[in-house]
Amino acid sequence: MFSTQEPNINQLIIYKKSLDIFKLARRVAAYITDDKNLISMYKSGSLSDNYADNLVMNAYRLVPKIVEVETQNSPSSKLKYAKSLQYFIERIYLDCLKLESIKIKGKDYVRLLRKELKNLQKIHMSYVNSLV
Repeated sequence: MFSTQEPNINQLIIYKKSLDIFKLARRVAAYITDDKNLISMYKSGSLSDNYADNLVMNAYRLVPKIVEVETQNSPSSKLKYAKSLQYFIERIYLDCLKLESIKIKGKDYVRLLRKELKNLQKIHMSYVNSLV
């Protein structure tokens, strides 16, 4: 009988934290844009709407990347993909900074998201180190 020891992705701390980041990013964007959907944010000419859209989309891309890391068979590929998660974390962080630089309501919520991103960066470092 063939058995694999695939980790349950739902149990990974980095996966759970990434989902939390996505949910928080979506709530922040909804608050900033008066609950616009993503298409409305994208089509809007407003700088805050465009930054909020980027924030949500980058947060959304983080979760599938973690699944992609966990589905890699080669340890070197797994490590390479895990390191690439940092790009998306940095993009979300930059989106937060852009939102804070313009006049928006809810800057405290954006700061909270940045704080959570710093926690995610620590989790990411531990995650990458566990793969080495």
